[in-house]
Amino acid sequence: MRLTSPLKINSRRIDNFSIVSLLFLLFFLPVTVSSQEADSLRKENQLLKERLNRMDELEMRIAELEGDKQKVQEKLAPERAGNTTASQMVDIPKSELRESHQLLTGSELVEDNFPASWPMFGSEYRMKIGGRVKLDMLYDINGSGDRYQFLMSQIPAEGSPEDANRGYFNMFARESRINFDMRRTTPGKVPLNIFIEGDFWSSTGSSYFRLRHAYIVAGNFIFGQTWTTTSIMESIPNLIDFAAGDALYGGRATQVKYQNRINDKWKWALGLEMMDYIGIDNAFNHPGSSSLGLPALAGRLDYSWKTGMVALGVNLAQMRWDGGDSLYTTATQLAAVIGGRQYIGKDFFTFNVALGMGSGDNIMALTGSNSNAILTPDGELETMPAAAIVLGYVHKWNDKFTTNASLAYTALDPSVYRAPESMKAAAIAHINLIYQATERFYTGIEYMWGERRNKNSDFGRANRLQAMVKFDF
Repeated sequence: MRLTSPLKINSRRIDNFSIVSLLFLLFFLPVTVSSQEADSLRKENQLLKERLNRMDELEMRIAELEGDKQKVQEKLAPERAGNTTASQMVDIPKSELRESHQLLTGSELVEDNFPASWPMFGSEYRMKIGGRVKLDMLYDINGSGDRYQFLMSQIPAEGSPEDANRGYFNMFARESRINFDMRRTTPGKVPLNIFIEGDFWSSTGSSYFRLRHAYIVAGNFIFGQTWTTTSIMESIPNLIDFAAGDALYGGRATQVKYQNRINDKWKWALGLEMMDYIGIDNAFNHPGSSSLGLPALAGRLDYSWKTGMVALGVNLAQMRWDGGDSLYTTATQLAAVIGGRQYIGKDFFTFNVALGMGSGDNIMALTGSNSNAILTPDGELETMPAAAIVLGYVHKWNDKFTTNASLAYTALDPSVYRAPESMKAAAIAHINLIYQATERFYTGIEYMWGERRNKNSDFGRANRLQAMVKFDF
């Protein structure tokens, strides 16, 4: 028998193992190397994309600063084409809004390009200073009571002491305003926004600084003072008169609100709001004062499409009169509002309709006139129904000239206990011609006409001309 050496057996095993190992390396090494190269290429590609995005953003910022609107639109076009939300929703230019500031939350805040802002170095925030400088010149033909804005409630009725007033001229810059807008939209973190704005529109007759907006946005929550949930600002055209929304339901109020977008067409909001004007008429001088046990509850639902939008808002609150042990009574306030706009080519029309019971003081034309309810001789709260409608049409003659027209109507069904000279119904019409000299510089002239009828059937009419020069920044 022939024996094999153990050394040769081991060598053969080693040789076989070496051959298998070599084949394994030859087969898998290229795969491993190619995978590493692919990872490296992907990282380099990602870095290159980030650098290109930063360069595009820088170019867009430079174009915005230089006022090159065409270049900005060209930069935004590919982004908008791939953005379902932007392509399915109406895009309302800020120049076509009476109040150009828009309250954004959540994803809307993140997607907004925030033009003219700059980084706050050393932090994750960006900031912008905005506002307007506006000079108004007016001539009132009939001596309306308010020398700064054309109000339904200030139209002099025939036979009243104010009816003897004569026409006058006035010039002022009190609508000028300034705001500070600071945002954090860092990926992976809750979007934050701090906004504060003031103007010089004081009810005392002097141009004192006045707070308009002051709020914080954290994700989809809003805390602070801004337009109420039922204030549909998209539903009024761009008028020169400060009381452009005289028949508009809403106003500004301190609030806590949640606002969110359901999809590319639907958006909703729910808020708790402070009623600054409870609106109780104490015609018989009962002891006590009006008060608010709980904040008002307000809700809103928006629907948008490519050429327009519509919003429905509701408001529910409880009013009460607290006269101590001798008198305590409550009443419910309920109102519904629908408003929006529809584009027809470059033109568009707007509408805003409000109906309510015990909600007259929430209509701007009646604010402060105690038009929600009246205390009867028996000490009960009797609410009064109110209605308001604002219709508008905007025509663009060309890229420079625009005409805004508006018709507003307010009606209150007064209690039998209401004062005879109190306003029952009124209407106001505006029509203007606005010239846009540059992207931010405007001038224009507006004609206003109004009529008023009181509870006792007294009638009044007024006319006014107003011109303005404005620079938005």
